[in-house]
Amino acid sequence: MEPSPRRFDSFSSTWGSILHDPIHDCYYYYYSGTADKDWSKASIGIAKSTDGIKFVRDRADPVISLGRQSVTPAVFSEFGRYWMVFAVSSNQGRKLAIAAADTPVGPWRFVKELIAPSDPWEAPSIDLGPSVVRSNGEHLVFYSNVPRTLGRLSTDPLSFLFGPRRIRRCIGILKLHVSDSEVTFERWAGNPLAHLNGERGSWNESLFCPGYVGRHGKHYLFPATSTYSAGSPFKQYVGLIEDSSPFFQNPTSIQILINGPEERNDILPSAKTEIALDTPCPLIRENELWLYYAVMDRADRVWKTALSIFSL
Repeated sequence: MEPSPRRFDSFSSTWGSILHDPIHDCYYYYYSGTADKDWSKASIGIAKSTDGIKFVRDRADPVISLGRQSVTPAVFSEFGRYWMVFAVSSNQGRKLAIAAADTPVGPWRFVKELIAPSDPWEAPSIDLGPSVVRSNGEHLVFYSNVPRTLGRLSTDPLSFLFGPRRIRRCIGILKLHVSDSEVTFERWAGNPLAHLNGERGSWNESLFCPGYVGRHGKHYLFPATSTYSAGSPFKQYVGLIEDSSPFFQNPTSIQILINGPEERNDILPSAKTEIALDTPCPLIRENELWLYYAVMDRADRVWKTALSIFSL
């Protein structure tokens, strides 16, 4: 999906979450959009598809537009309603909030703020991955920290003396309890999942905005990853982590699924430099894994949405 001219997402259409509606056998893509390269205003829109490939925007205006930025939605259904967790920002950074609707297309109403960055590893901002996991009567949301210096390593004066400063993004889990009358939440005591991060200089040095899928009793996490310590232009990947638990405390496998530097020309043939990858959102369709993810050529900074399909 490309940006759409003369709309709120005319510069970028990206960072999205896929929801399959089995009743009407269609797919909804909830995505983040902006009209300028600095993301001075960002909102959340909806596109619809009957085949999971060709998406049509049914409306020109966003469905959620709070604060300076409303981005990185994750949508799920429970108790006959639809719930959207998303990141919303002001001048103090991003925090997580939740909205609700009676239908997949809305109208969406703001319910409450969930968490703001408070633990040291979270500051100064947080955003989230595109998947929500139902586990033992509660829902798990995977979120990640956004360091203040992200994207500005090359201009940091200290980097000229000591080399590029390390940016380390980690993943945390937020436990949600939704009912007809209220939404409650708590951070998981095991945050952050820093044991999933690799060593300095490795492909999974930083992890962020992961998707999730469960299959045959196994749990799979799909984090976007980056080697920020190597400096700009950053090399980025999509990882695949397997575990017997959705809390991913004892992973049996951590590997690269999409290699951004090596697969750049296949993913974004027009790319002039390294590509950025973000918010991988998996969907199981029969014997295939459909992975929707955000991609950007760092030369023009335009975020788009891509799809890779894997045989299972």
